[in-house]
Amino acid sequence: MANFDNGNSGPLARASAKGTVKWFNATKGFGFVTMEDGADAFCHASALAAQGVTNLLQGSTIVCDLANSPRGLQVVTVHSVDASTAEAPAPRKPRDEGGYGGGGDRFGGGGRGGGHRGGGDRFGGGDRFGGGGDRFGGGDRFGGNDRFSGGGGYRDRDSGPSGPMVEGKVKFFNDQKGFGFVMPDNGSGDIYMHASALRRSGVQVVEPEQRIRYSTRQGNKGVEVDKVELI
Repeated sequence: MANFDNGNSGPLARASAKGTVKWFNATKGFGFVTMEDGADAFCHASALAAQGVTNLLQGSTIVCDLANSPRGLQVVTVHSVDASTAEAPAPRKPRDEGGYGGGGDRFGGGGRGGGHRGGGDRFGGGDRFGGGGDRFGGGDRFGGNDRFSGGGGYRDRDSGPSGPMVEGKVKFFNDQKGFGFVMPDNGSGDIYMHASALRRSGVQVVEPEQRIRYSTRQGNKGVEVDKVELI
């Protein structure tokens, strides 16, 4: 707690002055009050003794006595506190429950549809298919400033010829991230599908479990969907 002695603050500079709590840290035991004329006054926790409180909410209106100190105006006694003018605490952001890519499991936090901005998992940030520095995330093969995203653009010259059309179904597709995966009917491994494949094929949107016919081609780092037809 800061070392300020209200008892040695000298004669009052202002009596029963009104001000608004700028901020107050109950742990440190002090804060500041903005007076009606715009001046800031230091407020030590000891000045609250008459009110029997140990904390002041930001935005509360107080009536207090002020004295001049070597550090400027200082509240020496708080006569009243009106907490009805206090600012409401900022609401906590809800956890993102949608998309693919939260931490903890294969597709997201605690389940298939965890937050798509999460990390440490298969499709989230900082992992195989998620955020920066990974295989399919930002700053990489399929993410931002790269081959398939903004600033890079899709380059057909980097890919091989398209193969025959085969059937499968959509495993998932994340519109926000612009990619997803297809499950082939032959039971082979999942195939990466970027939004550019949908655009080339004139397909606006695909849904999980949707049946499709598609062709593939060899990219620089793996097989990917080239063209898509809805069944």
